Amino acid sequence: MQIKLPNPIQVQKRGARRLPTLSESLAMVLGALGTLNRLSGVKALNIEINGKPVALALIENASFAEDAEGNTRLDALDR
Repeated sequence: MQIKLPNPIQVQKRGARRLPTLSESLAMVLGALGTLNRLSGVKALNIEINGKPVALALIENASFAEDAEGNTRLDALDR
């Protein structure tokens, strides 16, 4: 599977502060999944939950865990 970015990621100018737009956020997430795909493999599924479409990405050899402060982290991306 090859993950492609739907929109380019805009680089902010120095001193400018704003949250990313929805399309920029999507591009960043897809870019990260594309990188993970090259490192460990990513599988994608399209499913429905409560009658609504859901895109599901499965990252091989990885699991979510919590650190001591309760923050979610992604563990064990071994090749």
